[in-house]
Amino acid sequence: MNVPGFFPNEPTYRLQDLLFPADDRPGDLYLRSSAAVTCRDEGLECGAGASLDFGTWFNSLYLGFWQRHAQIGELSLRLALRGHARIRVEHRSGSGSRVLTQQEICGEGETFVMPIKGMEKDGRLALVIDCLGPCLVLHGAWATDAAPRPVRLSIGICTFNREATLRRSLQGLAPLRASVPELEAIFLVNQGAPLDDPATKTALTQAGVTLLNQPNLGGAGGFARTLAEAQSLDPGLTHHLLMDDDIELDPRMILRLIDALGHVPADCALGGAMVETERPRVLHEAGAKLRPGWYVTSFGTGRNLAREAGLALFDQVDPVDYNGWWFCALPMQAVRRAGLPMPLFIRGDDMEYGCRIAELGGRNLSLPGCSVWHDAFTAKARPWLGYYDFRNMLINAALHPDRVRPPRGLDVLGNPMSHLLTHQYGAARALRHAVRDYLAGPAVLARRDIARWHQAISAGHGIEDGQPVATQAPPRPGPVPRLDGPTWALVLLFLRRFLAISRPGRRPEDTTSSLSLLEINPAVTGPGAYLRRADPEGRHCVRMAPARRHLWAGSLASLLVWMCFLLLRRRAARRWKAAGAMLKADRAWDERFAK
Repeated sequence: MNVPGFFPNEPTYRLQDLLFPADDRPGDLYLRSSAAVTCRDEGLECGAGASLDFGTWFNSLYLGFWQRHAQIGELSLRLALRGHARIRVEHRSGSGSRVLTQQEICGEGETFVMPIKGMEKDGRLALVIDCLGPCLVLHGAWATDAAPRPVRLSIGICTFNREATLRRSLQGLAPLRASVPELEAIFLVNQGAPLDDPATKTALTQAGVTLLNQPNLGGAGGFARTLAEAQSLDPGLTHHLLMDDDIELDPRMILRLIDALGHVPADCALGGAMVETERPRVLHEAGAKLRPGWYVTSFGTGRNLAREAGLALFDQVDPVDYNGWWFCALPMQAVRRAGLPMPLFIRGDDMEYGCRIAELGGRNLSLPGCSVWHDAFTAKARPWLGYYDFRNMLINAALHPDRVRPPRGLDVLGNPMSHLLTHQYGAARALRHAVRDYLAGPAVLARRDIARWHQAISAGHGIEDGQPVATQAPPRPGPVPRLDGPTWALVLLFLRRFLAISRPGRRPEDTTSSLSLLEINPAVTGPGAYLRRADPEGRHCVRMAPARRHLWAGSLASLLVWMCFLLLRRRAARRWKAAGAMLKADRAWDERFAK
């Protein structure tokens, strides 16, 4: 995209805009300043002596991404500024080094152009403006002489009873429809209550949204519908952006995404990071990798993006196995070959589709400096979510057995046992149900009334373990031990925990600190009661207490399910693999959409 509004006579293309702080979001993710600055409609106003550091999450130029995954030609810094300032570009890296790459003085009213020479392959570039007098920064961009490929983007949003947050996103998208020709269409699939609020209806009209109502087919069904609609558009459409209804969106992320899509290879899927709404500087995930057993390692979880150590995570950016569909742009050339998602209802549909893109030769990349805010997952302990996670993990492993090692028998036994040994009895029961449904075969996903099926699952596994307590407990000090090491050591740990909980007599000592959902495992909790945080900060907690009867009954049931898995797993994997194409076929989805 040509840099709008300035340098019209130069062959310059925007690579990444400088973003000024947004009123309702953490300013230090955009800019660090030694003095107060004022955001006006025309630009960023600051007084003499102020130093503006744009080496932040949203404004650093991540060489570890652009140099590795794009053809970016000759770089330059383009700056429109009124005033007298010293302009510095620094190369920064995880070692803490700040190397001055270039420095020049920008005179009164001067339009500033700084070619970037001698770039490193990794690390990131940071712009620093030292105001030698009062300054007004009008606009800035990292730019290139390499022309981007044309991008034509559609957006697909799936919503289920999240009208207030959805409306805010639509209100942010509305101005883009009038000013961004690359934004071709917006599809909104409503699977919940009617969108009756007049403000929502106005936002739908102003954003030019195509509203589609259908039964509740889960996130997979909603996103599949938007992909089907995107495929019916002009074949010149290049990308389709999948976006959650409950995110907090800075609309400028759409422009950032469009700029990046024009420079990365055409078969790349680009994802935006998820940052926690409750802790708006803390990263939840910037793409994820699959480990043997189909365990997921989310990149960057818990890191603070306002700190240099958090930014250093992106000094090198490698492909991931998939991007979360809270904000993920899929290349239409891959979608036309790969087809529609699997009907997994929720959880794991983005994982499976990322595997498909990789198997077609594409890359899944997380775009640094692009993110949305979303409620943290760590407080969502409802057992029925675990049902979908575990069932869909087994299905995905059967569909893509060569991606990473599929789950073994000990994985299938170890997961419910781990929950039992940490007093999560309802969650363990949901996991056993997931294994049974996986072994039952593809008919589980071919049910005619999937919405009613989901209601039964969520009702049957809807009660969270533990009792709320009126206390605010500090987080566990120090690093949290992980369940890793040789198999014999884990088996021994599990046996010790089982015996310690089963032993009659004095009650095991309770834990006084609190743990997040992702931190809980038998290596951490011990045999006594502990506190699980019900929110990321631990302002509210749930007491998880041992119960011998539930432990013994759940262990026996888990052993029986495990033996069934050992006997039937190969047959089940063959059936899922054989049925995969039929389940995701356009005709099958058309029938689901029409119900």
